[in-house]
Amino acid sequence: MNTQKIQPRISFSQKFGLFICAWILMTIIGGTIIGLIQYKFGGDSTPALRISTIIQDVFIFIVPAIVTAVFITRTPASFLCIDRFVSVKKIVLTLLTLTLAIPIMNFIIEWNANIHLPDSLRSIEQWMKNQEIAAANSVTILLGKSDIPNLIMSILIVGIFAGLSEELFFRGALQRIFQSKPMNIHVAIWCTAIIFSAVHMQFYGFIPRMLLGAFFGYLLWWSKSLWLPIIAHIYNNTLTVIFTWLNNRGAVTIDANSIGATTNYQDIIIAIISLIVTIISIYYLRKVLTKNINQTSCGGTQSLDQGTSL
Repeated sequence: MNTQKIQPRISFSQKFGLFICAWILMTIIGGTIIGLIQYKFGGDSTPALRISTIIQDVFIFIVPAIVTAVFITRTPASFLCIDRFVSVKKIVLTLLTLTLAIPIMNFIIEWNANIHLPDSLRSIEQWMKNQEIAAANSVTILLGKSDIPNLIMSILIVGIFAGLSEELFFRGALQRIFQSKPMNIHVAIWCTAIIFSAVHMQFYGFIPRMLLGAFFGYLLWWSKSLWLPIIAHIYNNTLTVIFTWLNNRGAVTIDANSIGATTNYQDIIIAIISLIVTIISIYYLRKVLTKNINQTSCGGTQSLDQGTSL
């Protein structure tokens, strides 16, 4: 007898409710631990901030995603899309696409950073600016000194661990739950991307982070493997860490984050070329990733309720 036919299915509201409850509970626990650490060691020390960041990633992102997957399905690895790997060719094409997009993303980042609200919302704009300053100060403390040990530690925490934890939470759990509504896949991807960007509380980087989150979402949908957006996320974060480290050491004369960001003629041309080649690269990447992929596996809507139990 096919037992899957008689297994009860968990509704979207039940899945989403469980996910939110797990997130709230783990946020309270993680926030309490982080508060104790900062109370004892201070919130402006690099070691304390690094430990707090790891605790945040574990409790607020990783644990809720895993707990939700374990409770709503008998195949949690399949639900999270971590049971399928991708080829080196697909990884290289994905990282190449991200690299080609650097100038146009820099242009969008600069444009987003210069958005101003109406005078009637001046207090809100000032609050947003204060959030940006606080976030920038935290990153500076988190990265530490400009030496090799601090670079390695920053890559491990900001690059690898943050990329892994956020993709498990946002694409592995949240986007997959949205897909089970059933919801149009594009709506699911963009809703997740908007939440992903909003959670960072950096409003002057909201649009570029949303676009990046959407790209990660499509990588999951096209490849049916969470490992691809994880690797892409790690690559993106690690590049930022390395560029910042090199600039702080004065090892480079050109800031990679400024390529295509200014309004001079040369940078505008670079940004336009970057936009064109990025679109072409994404189109080709989609063809490669979706070739011979079973649309009902992992990322498909038909597999989301299989093996679920209350």
